[in-house]
Amino acid sequence: MTNSPQYEIRVTRSAGIRSYRVALGARMTVLDALFSIQSHQDSSLAFRCACRVGMCGTCAMSINRVPRLACKTRISALDSSVVTLAPLPHLPVIQDLVVSLAPFFEQWKRIKPALRGPGSAELAIVPPDPETSRKRDCITCGICYAACGVKASHADYLGPAAINKAFLRIRDPRDLAGRERLKILNDEWSGVWRCHTQFNCTAVCPKKIDLTGSIGRIKRMSFAS
Repeated sequence: MTNSPQYEIRVTRSAGIRSYRVALGARMTVLDALFSIQSHQDSSLAFRCACRVGMCGTCAMSINRVPRLACKTRISALDSSVVTLAPLPHLPVIQDLVVSLAPFFEQWKRIKPALRGPGSAELAIVPPDPETSRKRDCITCGICYAACGVKASHADYLGPAAINKAFLRIRDPRDLAGRERLKILNDEWSGVWRCHTQFNCTAVCPKKIDLTGSIGRIKRMSFAS
């Protein structure tokens, strides 16, 4: 890899910002860069990953000030010789690039994500619904939570992922807790009315879920209920 371009990787660590020089090929990702640094320059560097193919969401971090998945972000696509890495905002830092998702899942639990059916053992027939089929692939990576401008000033806000999950449950014909969820979502301080429709969450979602659209649908449902 001697002929590969050199990049400066600036990592926000628990003890402060540290820079590393790394040679990387055109197809190599930010996660590849981190493994290279950990293997050859600094074994103490802490980051999180699992699947390495964009399915688990565990390698989410701020890359050049935008929340992204490190395993799906090619260094060459950033169009910069300097790459700045930091932990996801709005979440407690455990070490270096590793954050705790506890606040994210606390909001997730508030909308009661489990299916609340009638208790029947019969299999339900769920009719095709293009409106919700594009919203089912959330990997709970926390990227939309980190990108949300409202979370910076309103910690109690449910966040895009939790609201989208609630929307899916409300639209599911098997679920019987729609009114209960709408009441939670309609809360003046933490519900959908806190959303400023900035589209940040939709722009960064690695699964291309229209999160802002889900929030808009919930607002219209609240008016109609």
